[in-house]
Amino acid sequence: MSPALQQALFAFLATLGFICALAQMAPKVDLVDKPNHRKLHQGDVPLIGGLAIFMTLAIATYLFAHENLIVFSGPKSEVQVLLLAAGLLVALGVIDDRKHVSVFTRTSVEVVVALIVIEGLDLQVAHLGDLVGFGHIQLNDWLAYPFTVICIFGIINAYNMLDGMDGLLAMMVLITILAFHLFTGIKPGLITLTLSASLVAFLVSNLKLAPFIPKTFLGDAGSKLLGFIVVSLILAVTSAQIGGTKYIDPVTALYLVGLPLFDMVFTTTRRVFNKQSPFNSDRTHIHHLMQSLGLSHRRSLLIIGSIGLTPPFLGLMLHNSGAAVPYQFYIFLGCFCIYCVLMSQAWKVAERYQQLQRDLKATNSGISVSYLEPRVKSAP
Repeated sequence: MSPALQQALFAFLATLGFICALAQMAPKVDLVDKPNHRKLHQGDVPLIGGLAIFMTLAIATYLFAHENLIVFSGPKSEVQVLLLAAGLLVALGVIDDRKHVSVFTRTSVEVVVALIVIEGLDLQVAHLGDLVGFGHIQLNDWLAYPFTVICIFGIINAYNMLDGMDGLLAMMVLITILAFHLFTGIKPGLITLTLSASLVAFLVSNLKLAPFIPKTFLGDAGSKLLGFIVVSLILAVTSAQIGGTKYIDPVTALYLVGLPLFDMVFTTTRRVFNKQSPFNSDRTHIHHLMQSLGLSHRRSLLIIGSIGLTPPFLGLMLHNSGAAVPYQFYIFLGCFCIYCVLMSQAWKVAERYQQLQRDLKATNSGISVSYLEPRVKSAP
């Protein structure tokens, strides 16, 4: 059996094992997701999927980490720095899943995580290329530092916001990992192999594909962990700080995270226009739209998955064709504009559909009452 297959099989089985063990402990420590007006699932569901994935990743690093299995081409210490930052983020997510922490606390910890990556791995987004067609854009240290922090913070929360439907975020991350290797030509390594196999194991639990595996959710710990790993991989291949090789331009990397970025920017902008806080949780994401349109879970996943595949597929074509950086950037902005128009119109349709459903329900109730009234006799 090849080392890569051994690693993938270990990650799959270890994640399933951790899911089964942690699911038994979750209710005792109140690490469960309870249904409410915004969360429409049935019963209390353990929020331990992300914790199981992180534990598997940590053990796999200890067992398998050496240069030819790490997507970062440097020493094992680079993955240890990554795990340190990820562990801090997972700890924050677990606490947030148990008792919600303030926006300030979440933001502060995520900024610290970003600083650990920047300092520990020497990763900064400084060279943006000829982004708008008027010359090469290079950020000095005073701008590159906060810009990189914003990038890390943004991607982490973009993936966190997309986690609202069974199987959705895991599916999107698997699409991102596949596109990542197609864009860069890098063979699957420790991070991507372990993460992919762990996500498949999580889907077995999350989608209830096996009767003996308990249903679990990723939780904030898991969704933010996945976003963090994705943005770390992207920073590694868009800069030459690790391994001395720049695989893709930063603008090309935008296509890898197209749908999560589109959904986050559109949703937060919509909240601001409606005079709401951009940090408030609501039911205005793309998966909520599918539910409002009355689509089944399977159809919703199929539609969102198809939309999620479009930016990476388009970006891959542009990348392989050698399209200039400004063209890639303006096409990406054009895709976002099209997304905004389509989502705005879709929400109008959804609102009309919901109103029609309410009117129909009220009408049926009225018919039922009028039908029963003649049968009620007055007292003598």
